[in-house]
Amino acid sequence: MVQRPLLDTYVSYRLELVSRVAQSAADAVYRHKFGFDIRQLRVMRILAETPDATVSEVIDATFYERTLVSRLIGELSKAGMLTRRICDLDARQTRVSLTDAGLAVVECAKRIGNMMNEDLLSVLDQDERATFDACLEKLITWRPNFDSLFDETREEHRKAGCAR
Repeated sequence: MVQRPLLDTYVSYRLELVSRVAQSAADAVYRHKFGFDIRQLRVMRILAETPDATVSEVIDATFYERTLVSRLIGELSKAGMLTRRICDLDARQTRVSLTDAGLAVVECAKRIGNMMNEDLLSVLDQDERATFDACLEKLITWRPNFDSLFDETREEHRKAGCAR
């Protein structure tokens, strides 16, 4: 039996690998078709689903860093895909909405995204897809139970030569 590299045994690494391969391929298509990258389109998709969202809501929905979301919103605003305004209830918040042009791009990208998603999943048969989807749902709702890992101190690991 061939031994797999250590990283290949970690689920988080393997999920990241699949994600990066799929996102890289999709990014090339989206840039070619629309002139926007996958991150810009993700922000636009969030705004299509949540019109007049706050920047904080976009950050929460995308899992992107605040600085990245701010930059993406600036680029999309400059391209005429969205508008920004100060929140009426809290002047510290900015609300963001898609323009008609932004909505049109999202609609076109949705069709292409569905095609690419179908292509990615085409390597699985129907039963495998159902199992994969069920497994993903379980993993998405999983919460860490690492409390026991905090019982050992860093000092104990430092003495053993495996911490700085």
